Amino acid sequence: MNADELLKRYAAGERNFHEINLKQASLREAFLIHINLACANLTEINLVLADLSWAKLNFADLKNACLVMAKLNAADLTGANLTFARLTGADMVEANLKNANLSDTKMIGVDFTGACLYGANLMEANLIDACLDKTDLREANLSEAKLRGASLQQANLTGAFLYEANLQGADLRGADLRGANLSGAFLCGANLEGAKRDDETNLSGAIHFCIRQL
Repeated sequence: MNADELLKRYAAGERNFHEINLKQASLREAFLIHINLACANLTEINLVLADLSWAKLNFADLKNACLVMAKLNAADLTGANLTFARLTGADMVEANLKNANLSDTKMIGVDFTGACLYGANLMEANLIDACLDKTDLREANLSEAKLRGASLQQANLTGAFLYEANLQGADLRGADLRGANLSGAFLCGANLEGAKRDDETNLSGAIHFCIRQL
């Protein structure tokens, strides 16, 4: 099935496109709320500015997909593969990304407010200036992730792995860091006011202060 046929069938009221193959298809600016694309092959697809609110994308393959400025609020992306995808400026408010693979994904300025990223792989992901307020990041892998200027207010990072993550200027006020591994993390300018820590919180080798060279 190609993109045109999908749009025609969607317009006629069809919503179930489970396991469809749309590799390299262009659905730029498409209106596809509540669509079921579970387990679909969406590698290298163009979904720029598309509206996929409340969509079912669980276990879909979105490797190298372009989702810049797309709307994915409340979408189900459980177990989805988003490696090397581009989501800059996307709306992921209250999306479910439990156990999703987001390694090496570009997510500058993405709004993840209230989203579930439990157990997600965010290794080396680019989350500069992203909003992760009140997100569930328990046991997520954020090692070497770029979180400069990101907001993680009241985020649940219990047991999260943040080895050598760049959290320069990040807002972690009220975040739960109990059991989190922040060894080698760059925390220069980060706001940790009210953040919860315990004996299992690992901050060994973390950099808290910057030295400016004249």
